[in-house]
Amino acid sequence: MIYQEIEFHNVDHLEQVEGMAGVRIERFPAFFSRELGMGDRVNGRFRTRRVHGCELRFITEAPYYDLCLMAVEEDVDVIVYYGDMMHSKHTLKAGVSTVLHVEYPPVYKDVDITKLPGGRFAPWVWRILLGMNGNVYYQYLDTYGYGRRPPRAEEKPEILWAAYGSSITCGSVTTLYSNSYIEQAAMQLGIDVMNKGLSGSCFLEPIVGKYLATLEVNVLSLEVGVNMLPFITPDLFEERLRNFLHLVGENPTVKKIYVIDLFANRGPILLNHENGQYLYYDSFREVVKKVVGESGDDRFTCVNGKEVARDMTYLSVDLLHPSDQGHIRMGQNLADCIWKDMSYVKK
Repeated sequence: MIYQEIEFHNVDHLEQVEGMAGVRIERFPAFFSRELGMGDRVNGRFRTRRVHGCELRFITEAPYYDLCLMAVEEDVDVIVYYGDMMHSKHTLKAGVSTVLHVEYPPVYKDVDITKLPGGRFAPWVWRILLGMNGNVYYQYLDTYGYGRRPPRAEEKPEILWAAYGSSITCGSVTTLYSNSYIEQAAMQLGIDVMNKGLSGSCFLEPIVGKYLATLEVNVLSLEVGVNMLPFITPDLFEERLRNFLHLVGENPTVKKIYVIDLFANRGPILLNHENGQYLYYDSFREVVKKVVGESGDDRFTCVNGKEVARDMTYLSVDLLHPSDQGHIRMGQNLADCIWKDMSYVKK
């Protein structure tokens, strides 16, 4: 979406909140915050507002600019890029309006930036990438009298991917959000990505499936199962997955939909064999393979999660969430294993 001549990428809308300065950056529709959940598991209602992977993008000839943002709930890391090049890292402290003063890179005055290696983005696109866990309000951008505009289509990647999943897709527990496996895969493949993950709340609700079917994207990925593994049976998981795939399959712009089953995690080595994570780990993986295989839609491909996160050396010590190194390797593995040829998703 475009607001004040800025592209807000991975953003569904900007919400005015009574008593708050600026507008809250929202990845999902407003009604999600009242309707998401499965039984008494309703944390997805507030996790929709976390800004995983949202970006502000614009072009300006200003030699410097001030961008004012405010994080709420938790601190949020921000990485500033100029094109594909990292410019700087900042932290928004929760509850405080923070002004980022960003200057044009001095060395760029001495080079022909049009001769920089071709990447995903034109080298003159400013990109402010927001990290994980907090809410963020946009308050203002001051370019000190210089104009600004959103990037044009030819200044961005041609292919757009939306990624739905658990906290793993959200990037937990990376120390730097840009290390998350979806960001890493997108970088390797030269495509753009929107993070539509819901930490601890990937429950395949129909309203989410219907929303994903409205996104004008070329590619969808669905990382499924891990959040429901502890508390539902394989039969119920199969029912929910079938319904969800039917809904997302209604998206008219999507050329390919990758359904990713469980990554390597602690489930198979738990001491409590009555725990669903132990009891149903293999069954959930079989359900994904079965349901995708029976979909009758050749846009669907089942991705073996163990080919993406191959063993527990990818993980942090909770034996569930990958480390930074694990996410980076997962991004490369995902790119290698399912997107060797991107021609079929060209616009």
